[in-house]
Amino acid sequence: MTERRNPAQVFGEVAGEFDRVRPAYPAALVDDVVNYGRPGLGGLRALDVGAGTGRATEAFAAKGLPVVAVEPDDAMADVLARRVARFADVQVVRATFEDFRPAERFGLLFSGEAWHWTVPETRWSLAADALEGGATLALFWNNERIAEAALRAAMLRVFARHAPSVVISDEPVTAEQVWRQWPGDELAGHAAFESCASRHYQCQRSVPTADFLGLAQTRSQFRMLPPSTRRDLLEGLTQLFGDEVPLAIVTTLLLARRRQR
Repeated sequence: MTERRNPAQVFGEVAGEFDRVRPAYPAALVDDVVNYGRPGLGGLRALDVGAGTGRATEAFAAKGLPVVAVEPDDAMADVLARRVARFADVQVVRATFEDFRPAERFGLLFSGEAWHWTVPETRWSLAADALEGGATLALFWNNERIAEAALRAAMLRVFARHAPSVVISDEPVTAEQVWRQWPGDELAGHAAFESCASRHYQCQRSVPTADFLGLAQTRSQFRMLPPSTRRDLLEGLTQLFGDEVPLAIVTTLLLARRRQR
């Protein structure tokens, strides 16, 4: 019988590489979240949903926030626990957001590149229940796009040839679009949240080809491909690139406040 794998929990297969090659979040993003939410934090702990290997957890803990970091994958949680071991006020919980049953309300709930893995039917109500009135919800993600149009088009042809089922969604969302598409449309329309705002951060950098290929291999769609398809796709991509891959990275942050209860 073929093993059934959960696309949301395949990252632990490459937890170390995930931690090494995934781009960090801008320092300005963390400052913006803290400044936006400071009136509502009030000494309450923060909740990190889908903490992964803890890059965002660490960034907020370094600002002095006590954090409960929820991560369902054991391999990812192992890296997370090592990363935040120096912070006495960080608690690692190995659970899904849906199975987590907090005995407290939080001053901040943040989720970096993980909100789409939560259960659609319950994600917003669970977030609202977890937050104190006036507290902050912060959702953010990186979008990495090959900065040279011809090189990107060539990459798309490689994917189309070897793995046509893979959908490349690398169009960055603009400030004008962000509230018209998921998750902004659902957040803006939810009665439990108000004062919605967005922030957008841009940078360009070139990464070693090995790191870009490592990044591709940490994507859920890649990990769910049959091993032979993954091998052929990786070979095709390896032949395409030179020493480095130029990337345009856009980070999107959505902010909202929990309405007073």
